[in-house]
Amino acid sequence: MGKKCTKYEKEKRVLQFVQMLSKGAVNSELIRYAADEWGIGKRQTEDYLAEARQVVIDDVNHDRKVVVAEMVHMMKAVMKEGFRTGQLNSVIGAANTLSRVAKL
Repeated sequence: MGKKCTKYEKEKRVLQFVQMLSKGAVNSELIRYAADEWGIGKRQTEDYLAEARQVVIDDVNHDRKVVVAEMVHMMKAVMKEGFRTGQLNSVIGAANTLSRVAKL
């Protein structure tokens, strides 16, 4: 049996899974990653995954008003950069997203 990880190491592992989930990683990738990088099995990996998914859920359930404000701000930044670089398709896409988010 391997050495038990610290609380800090566990938090880092869960956050690593959050990042990987956000980039589209699937269960088999995460299980293989955990085995290769941390030497842990499927059961322990599934425990970490459950915690990582809860972090993702909590992030999504964040105060809706704040999420909408962040999205509006982000779309305005995309539009500004699109104008600056001449990427008008980006501007149009951001404007469409902004109108949907702001319900215009």
